[in-house]
Amino acid sequence: MASYLIIPSVVLLLLLFLLPIRRFMSKTLPLPPGPSGLPIIGNLHQLDISDLGVYLWRLSKRYGPLMSLRLGNVQTLVVSSAEMAKEVLKTKDLVFCTRPILTGYKKLSYDNKDIVLSPYNEYWREMRKISTLHLFSTKQVSSFRPVREQEVFDMIKRIKTQSCMKQVVNLSDDTMVLTSNIICRVAFGKRPSEYINRKEGRGISELMLEFQDLIGNFYYRDYFPLMGWIDKLNGSIARLEKMFKDMDEFYQEVIDEHLNQNQANKVEDDMVDILLKLKQEYGNDLTFDHVKGVIMNILSAGTETSASTMIWAMTLLIKNPKYLNKLQQEVRNVVGTKGKVDEDDLYKLDYLKAVIKETLRLYPVLPLLIPRESRERCVLAGYQIPKKTMVYVNAWAVGRDPKFWERPEEFEPERFMGGNLEYKGVDFEWIPFGSGRRGCPGLLLGATTVELALSNLIYSFDWEMPEGTKDIDTMKTDGTVIHKKNPLQLVPKVPIIAASQQYQWFHFSSYYQLSFSSFSSSFLLEGFSQKPDLYRQDHPLDTSDLSDYLWRLSKRYGPLMSLRLGHVQTLVVSSAEMAKEIMKTNDLVFCTRPILTGQQKISYDNKDIALSPYNEYWRQMRKICTLHLFSMKQVNSFRSVREQEVFDMINRMKTQSSMKQVVNLSDDAMELTSNIICRVAFGKRPSAYNNRKEGTRISELMSEFQEVLTNFYYRDHFPLMGWLDKLNGSIARLEKLFKNLDEFYQEVIDEHLDQNQPNKMQDDMVDILLKLKQDYANDLTFDHVKGVLMDILSGGTETSASTVVWAMTLLIKNPDSLKKAQQEVRNAIGMKGKVGEDDLYKFNYLKAVIKETLRLYPVLPLLIPRESRDRCVLEGFEIPKKTLVYINAWAVGRDPKCWERPEEFEPERFMDSSVEYKGTNFEWIPFGSGRRGCPGLLLGATTVELALSNLVYSFDWELPEGTKYIDTLKSEGTVVHKKNALLLAAKVPIMHGCKSS
Repeated sequence: MASYLIIPSVVLLLLLFLLPIRRFMSKTLPLPPGPSGLPIIGNLHQLDISDLGVYLWRLSKRYGPLMSLRLGNVQTLVVSSAEMAKEVLKTKDLVFCTRPILTGYKKLSYDNKDIVLSPYNEYWREMRKISTLHLFSTKQVSSFRPVREQEVFDMIKRIKTQSCMKQVVNLSDDTMVLTSNIICRVAFGKRPSEYINRKEGRGISELMLEFQDLIGNFYYRDYFPLMGWIDKLNGSIARLEKMFKDMDEFYQEVIDEHLNQNQANKVEDDMVDILLKLKQEYGNDLTFDHVKGVIMNILSAGTETSASTMIWAMTLLIKNPKYLNKLQQEVRNVVGTKGKVDEDDLYKLDYLKAVIKETLRLYPVLPLLIPRESRERCVLAGYQIPKKTMVYVNAWAVGRDPKFWERPEEFEPERFMGGNLEYKGVDFEWIPFGSGRRGCPGLLLGATTVELALSNLIYSFDWEMPEGTKDIDTMKTDGTVIHKKNPLQLVPKVPIIAASQQYQWFHFSSYYQLSFSSFSSSFLLEGFSQKPDLYRQDHPLDTSDLSDYLWRLSKRYGPLMSLRLGHVQTLVVSSAEMAKEIMKTNDLVFCTRPILTGQQKISYDNKDIALSPYNEYWRQMRKICTLHLFSMKQVNSFRSVREQEVFDMINRMKTQSSMKQVVNLSDDAMELTSNIICRVAFGKRPSAYNNRKEGTRISELMSEFQEVLTNFYYRDHFPLMGWLDKLNGSIARLEKLFKNLDEFYQEVIDEHLDQNQPNKMQDDMVDILLKLKQDYANDLTFDHVKGVLMDILSGGTETSASTVVWAMTLLIKNPDSLKKAQQEVRNAIGMKGKVGEDDLYKFNYLKAVIKETLRLYPVLPLLIPRESRDRCVLEGFEIPKKTLVYINAWAVGRDPKCWERPEEFEPERFMDSSVEYKGTNFEWIPFGSGRRGCPGLLLGATTVELALSNLVYSFDWELPEGTKYIDTLKSEGTVVHKKNALLLAAKVPIMHGCKSS
C-alpha cells in the first residue's frame, strides 16, 4: 500500500496546509477505537494488504470488535465479532444495506447496474426480486442439475485417466475448470473453451483473472477526491477502460448469440435467455447494460468462490486424514457400488456438509465481505457511526470469534454435526455468504456445486501427497477471493471398491459384500434362503447400523441365525434365552476368540486379555486382572483420580455456564474418561503425551485404533485373497498404527522403568504390571504388558464416555426422569457442593437410569466375537467347530419376552430389580457374561456413576437456543457413540448460586 503513496508525496505535503484536519462529528459520542493515523492519508500506510483479513483480525484483538480506520478521506468501520456482525447485518441492516461508489466497482458493473454492487434503491430491490424468483430459485437451480452432474462426472473421468497413468493431479486447475464450465453453461449455454477464439485470443479464465485484479485495485480518486489525476498518470484508468471494453465485447457476443434464433447449437433456458425474456417484459426499465451487469455478477461470483472452497476443503482433509477417512466412510456407505454420487444422494451426507461448513469457517471465500456503507448516522455499541462510513465485515475474524468457537484455529467438522447453522446467514457466528438484504442470492447453486464435486472426489479416489512431499501448505493469495497460493497437487488412487466392481466385490463400511447363503436344514440353522432357487443369492449387509439390522433380521429368522461371511460360518444370537445358552450353559464351548488379522496384530499376537484365545495363558492373565488390576481394593485406590477429574470437569462447565457458552458434553465426557484412564494406567493425563513423534495425540491414535481394529481384511474371510489387503493398503495402515502404538507403549514403559524420572507417579497399572513381570520372569514379557495396556486404553475410554452421553441424551429427552434423578441426588447431597464416591450407594434411581441407558444403548451392541471350540448342538441345530459367534446385546436388550415396552426409556423397571452388572441376568448383558465378562466393569461403572451424579447435581440442563430436540442417531463402529455431539446449555441452580455467594 505504501508504494501507492510515493508518486503524490510532494502534493500531499502541499495539501497538508490547504485541507482541514478531519474532526469528530460529535463531541458527545466518540468513534470506535482504532490505530492513530497520519494527517491526510489516515491509516492507509499501516494496512498490510498481502493478507488484509488476517491483519485486521489481529488488529481487532487490540482495538475491539468495532474498529475505526480512516482511509484517506473515507471514514471506515471494521466489524470483527459475531455479536457486532449481527448488529450491522440484522438489527441495523437497513442502515448498512447500501454499497459505496468505488471506481472499479462502478465501471465494471455498468455504473452499478448489477445486483451485487448496486446501491440500495428501488432498482436494486427489483433486481433482487428477479434474481430470487427467476435466476436462483430452487426450481431454476434444480433445472441445471444435468449440467452440474455431467461436468463433475467428466472431471472424475479425467482424473481417473491421470490416475491410471500415475500422474500427479493439479486439483486447483481441475476445480477452476469445473466451476468455469458449470457457470458458463448455466449462464451462457456453452463451456468457456468455446469462447477462446475471440479477439486477441484471450479466454474467459484470463479475462476473469484480470477482472478480479482490477475491480479490487486501489484508485486514488476513491480516497483522495482531488488526486484522481494520479489514476490516469499511473495507467490504472487506462487498464480499467481496456478491461471494460474487452468484457463488454464478450458480453455483447453472448447476447447477440442468444438473440440470433438461427445460431447453431444454441442452448435454451440458460440465464441469459431468462434475462432477455425479462427485458422484453420490463421494456426500457431493463436495458442491455443491466443484463451485462448481472452477467458480470454471475460470472465473477460463481467460478472462483466454489473452486476456492473445494481446494481448501481438500487441503484440510489431506492435512487431517482422520476426518478424510470419516468422510470417505460416510460417502461410500451411502453410495455403495453405484459408481458415482449424484444430487439425489447429497441430502444423506451430513458429515460432508459439516466438512464444507468448517472449511468456510476457517477459509471464507471472501474474508472481508463486500463493503457496505452507512446510509445515515447511527450509534453502535455506544459509538457514533457517521453517515457514508464504509463498513467491512471481517468474516475471517467472525469465524474465529472465541466467544462462539472452541479451539477456533482447529479444523473440527464435528462442531457442525447436529447443529442448526445453515448457509442462509441467520447465524452470525458463521457468515461466509453474508446475511440480511445483501446476503448472496446464488448460495444454493454454489453450495450444491461444491457438495456434488467434493463428494465425488472423496468417493472416487484415495488421495495421497506426491512422492517427496511431506506436508501441504496453507499459504493464501492476495485478492478479494481467498485462494490457496500454491496449487494443490495430489496423487489419486482408484480404491479397490471401484477397481474391482467388475468382479462383484463390493464395499460396505468396514465390511465388504458378504456372501450369505442357506444351508441344509437337517445339519445347520435356519439362514437367509430356504428356497433352492435362492440357495446362492447374495445379500448386502447394512453395516451403517449393523446390530439394529441384525436385530430386525432376527425377527424373521429367529434368535439363532446363521450367516456365511465369505469362508467363515457365523452365528448371530439375538435373545436372552439363547445368550444364556452361549454364555452360561455352553460357555466352555464358546469362550475362545477367533484369530482375526487386525486384532492379532494390535494385541501383540493375542498376548492381551480381551482378544486372547482361551488357553492357559489367558486363564493366568485373567487371574492377574481380577486380583491385581481391577480388584475392588485397587479400583478404590484410584478414587482420588476419578474425583479430581470429575470435579475439574464440573468447574470448567461452571466457567462456560457463567459465560453463557454451550457445553459440548460429548467432548467433555471423552476428555474426562481419557484423563482418568491415562492417569490410572500410566500416571499422566493424555496431554502429557501430546508432544510425541509426529505430534500424534492419544485420542487420534485410539480413533484410528478403533477403525483399524475392526477393518475388513480379505484374508480373514477369503484366505486365498490376502494379497488384496496389501494391494489396498490395509496391511500398511495396520503396520503403521502398530508401530505408532508400540512406540507409545514403549515410551510409557521406559518412563516407569526410569527410577530417576521426574514427577514419576507410583502405583499405577503399569507399575503393577512391571512388578508382576519380575515375579513371572519369562512367562510375562514386555509384549504381554503392552497387550494389556492396549486393552485398558481401548476398553476404558470410549465405553464410559459413550454411556454418560447417552444417559444425558435420554434424560434431556425425558425431563420427568431428569427431575427425578436430580431430586434424588440433590436431596442426598444437600449443600455439600459436589458428589463424592462415598455418596454413590445412596443413588438407586441414578443406577436405574444408567442400567436403562445400557439396555437401550449398550456400549458394544455386538459383543466382542467368540468362536466355538468344538462342534455342538443348540436348540436342535448343529453349530460347527470354529463358528464365529456374535451376541447381539442391542437385540437382547429389546427382547419382548423379557422387557415390556422395550423401546421406551423407563428407569423405573430397574428399581427394586435384582439385575446387576456382573452378567448373571442374561436379559441385560452390556458387559458380557461368563468367562469372557468384562474384568474392568467396576472401574467403568464407578466412573459413570460419579460423573453422571455430579452433572445432574451441579446444573440444570436445557437445549441451546434454537434447538428444538435432541437426535439419537448412532455412529458406526465397535462402540456405539451418539453420532452428533450432545450440545447443551448448563445453568447453575439457585441453591448452588446461594452457596457460592
